[in-house]
Amino acid sequence: MINKIKNFLKTVWSYIKAHKIKSSVALIILIIAAYFGGKYFFVKEDEQTRYIMTAVTKGTVEFSISGTGQVEAAGVKEVSSEASGKITYLNPNVKVGNSIKSGTLVAIIDNADAQRSVNSAELAVENAKDALKTAQIDLDNLIGSDQANPEVIQDAQDDLEKSYEDGYNDVSSAFLDFPSIMKDLDSILFDRSYNNYQKNIDYYYSASLVYDSSAENYKISAQNSYDKAKASYDASFAKYKTCSIYSDSQEISSLISDTYETSKLIAQSLKDALNQIQFYQEKLNDSGIDIPSTSNSHISTLSSHLGTTNSNTSSLFNATSDIENKIDALDNSDEEIRSSQLALKSKQQALQTAEDNLEDAKDSLYDHSIYANLSGTISAVNIESGDRVSSGSSLITIVTTSKIASITMSETDIANVKVGNKARLTFDAVEELEVEGVVSQVDVAGSANSGVVSYGLEISFDTDNETIKPGMSVSAIIITDSKEDVLMLPSAAVKESGRGYYVQVLNKEYDLTDRQVSIRGVASDTAPENKEVQVGLMGDEYTEITSGLEEGDQVVLRQSTSQTTTSTSSGSAGNSTRTFNIQGGGGAPSGSFTGPGM
Repeated sequence: MINKIKNFLKTVWSYIKAHKIKSSVALIILIIAAYFGGKYFFVKEDEQTRYIMTAVTKGTVEFSISGTGQVEAAGVKEVSSEASGKITYLNPNVKVGNSIKSGTLVAIIDNADAQRSVNSAELAVENAKDALKTAQIDLDNLIGSDQANPEVIQDAQDDLEKSYEDGYNDVSSAFLDFPSIMKDLDSILFDRSYNNYQKNIDYYYSASLVYDSSAENYKISAQNSYDKAKASYDASFAKYKTCSIYSDSQEISSLISDTYETSKLIAQSLKDALNQIQFYQEKLNDSGIDIPSTSNSHISTLSSHLGTTNSNTSSLFNATSDIENKIDALDNSDEEIRSSQLALKSKQQALQTAEDNLEDAKDSLYDHSIYANLSGTISAVNIESGDRVSSGSSLITIVTTSKIASITMSETDIANVKVGNKARLTFDAVEELEVEGVVSQVDVAGSANSGVVSYGLEISFDTDNETIKPGMSVSAIIITDSKEDVLMLPSAAVKESGRGYYVQVLNKEYDLTDRQVSIRGVASDTAPENKEVQVGLMGDEYTEITSGLEEGDQVVLRQSTSQTTTSTSSGSAGNSTRTFNIQGGGGAPSGSFTGPGM
């Protein structure tokens, strides 16, 4: 059998050597057929957008701040007041030399001051809510019902179009008056009302020259201003004839501007003509000569026309100014929306601050009992029953041998930390060890280093572990705010727009316990819809949902694009492999979460 195969291969090789050209062509055709055949029969690619889903659950939302520092021996520590007021109770065992344990009641402070703080904080919250409501109304009025076509922009465009229409109507009104005004002006200056050999302008000049050589100046002014007015009138009137109220805004704007300039030149021409005739009459009066009625008629006509022209000039000026103002208003409408959105966000932040202050005030109201923050021996007692103390005052001093975590934080982070906040501590030198603790002291004043201000705080350990030594590096996660048993979603599922917060939902529900659904996501015939929600505490990984959704409601966490490659051969079912390219949604923020897992 082997010999037969060898003989066959020799025969084939001999044929190829004898027919090189034919063999090369056959090989090329075979390669091309294999390439395109394989692409057609073996590979079929498909891209499809899929949605990774999640559901609203109940649990605890936490907001924390991280810091690092070192383990220290506590030494001498102060127990300070967290509220202002009168000492109504002092533990009789709180005496110099006595031992005291962490958590022992030291004193009780009357909460009258705290109650006033609560009342003031409640008023601040109500004022902040009113301000937020007003800001939301202002933004809604600007945007209207269609966010893609804000009402303030549409109104500004409508106002601008109306200004062009009004301006064109002012031009039309002016050109109802100008023809007769120009005709009368031409007649008064250039007709021969007094004799057949002199135009009126020349008559008024020569009759005045007898008495005053400055008559020539009045004639020159009247002649020149008329020539300018006539040329401007002819040009703008020709433009007016070719323009209509349906012309484009640029053409109407140019017409209004030209007509305004024409109106000013006509008014000047009327004034100069009046000046010449009035000068003539003054010289006759000075000489005791009767004034001809013709000149009185000329003055009356010119005065009437000057009043009409001045009125048209004022209307055209107002039209020009109005168009400029409306153009500015349209240009500023986008900025107006942005300013209103910023104002709304500012009011939201102000409300959050007011609510935080109210919570702090309530904490002072109900936490007016002062407890020892660590164990040790009392070395000093600084108060007596009946004393009034202020927030931060030292009540007693404790000497202790227990350990604490000394943490340094920035000025922005320290503002959110207060005594009593719970903390979780880990240590570089002791792997997998986590110790619970509580913030026992926060520096009132910070220290500056190269322009950077930092503050120190101390965390006392709930339990003393022998493996923890002074000088060890420690990392602390301080829980500054938390809410238990609330509706919540992963923060990546909650989006923010200028109008507030929203989630994306599909038009059907899915079995999220199905591993294929949770990993691959789901396909949908329709795009997700945006649904507005109200949020509360925005934690490290999860966000509280206060309205808009119920427990179990499903929302889109993120989108993914799946690429499917299916290999098939004739007569057999193909095997498939699938890869996912994750898009959108962003990574989950770092931090901690206590509650049901997703």
